[in-house]
Amino acid sequence: MFRRIALLLLAILLISSIPLMAQDTPTVGLGASDTLGSYLVGPNGMTLYSFTPDPINTSVCYDQCAEAWPPLTVESADGLTTADGIPGTLGTTERTDGTLQVTYNGVPLYYWFQDAEVGDTTGNRVGRNWWIVPPATVYSQTIPSVGTVLVGANGMTLYMYTKDTPDVSTCYDNCAVNWPPLLVDSADALISGVNLPGTWNTIARTDTDKLQVTYNGWPLYYWKDDAAIGDSTGEGVSKVWYVIAPETVSISSSDALGDFLVSNNGGTLYTFSNDTAGVSNCTETCLENWPPLTIGAEDKLAPGANVSGELGTIVLEDGSQHVTYNGLPLYYFKDDLEVGETNGEGAGGKWTVAKP
Repeated sequence: MFRRIALLLLAILLISSIPLMAQDTPTVGLGASDTLGSYLVGPNGMTLYSFTPDPINTSVCYDQCAEAWPPLTVESADGLTTADGIPGTLGTTERTDGTLQVTYNGVPLYYWFQDAEVGDTTGNRVGRNWWIVPPATVYSQTIPSVGTVLVGANGMTLYMYTKDTPDVSTCYDNCAVNWPPLLVDSADALISGVNLPGTWNTIARTDTDKLQVTYNGWPLYYWKDDAAIGDSTGEGVSKVWYVIAPETVSISSSDALGDFLVSNNGGTLYTFSNDTAGVSNCTETCLENWPPLTIGAEDKLAPGANVSGELGTIVLEDGSQHVTYNGLPLYYFKDDLEVGETNGEGAGGKWTVAKP
């Protein structure tokens, strides 16, 4: 009798020692900060990040990278859950060691080893490749066939219609069946992802009480024949439908320096007086201190509003496309760690912020 009671007590203790969060906590939840807004967190509450070089549903972060950026993994793809208020789809991608890494709309998710407690977001902007992941209405994604483009909260590619005019949609009836507009319940519900400069707004439609999202005045749409994340089969349809690239370069300003160019991640851009049109003379150690602004081979150059100069590219030795403005190569400064910093201005008497 005593043995049965002891075993029963032991079972109760074992059950009570299992954290309730193991069953009740979603795989991916929401965190928030005053400066960054809402962002995805893991079941332990720690901030999750995306890695710009990752292709859709594939991680390229291994070895030392994975030690610094541990992937969020699960034992099985079954039972993946998200907290309320998170649109999109969770999935998994198999890593080379056989583990399953969690993805959000095809984007592999990671922690950052220097985040010490819940609420830390010290991994955001590291190397200009690591970013928090907001539950955004619109964010950017790199698709092999068309480059970096805008996608919706479900990860599907967005398009513009050249027969529209700024802030006016002309796509209704059968057109809207084939090209469903990107809709939100209210203007307050519109959340743009990180690295997305430009003007975001909404317009009213005559066929719904919801509002259609616009980017720099262009109404945004999906394409009915895109079946999976990463599809871009609507590009060039009837020569009037096209994917939309986020602004490559836009304008910021400060009281001390006036207007200057920034990249789509908000980083200040500089020019080097030793360069000439179409030629970069910054090599080796110089490039470590002054990383070039580069784009992918398929990326479209997209100047922001009031950027009147000409964007172009030159090919670097490693094959990457170095962005130029009016022929002059553009660079970051390694010691600019936050948006708005201009610590490289005047460095060595040869570096100046790039002027629009």
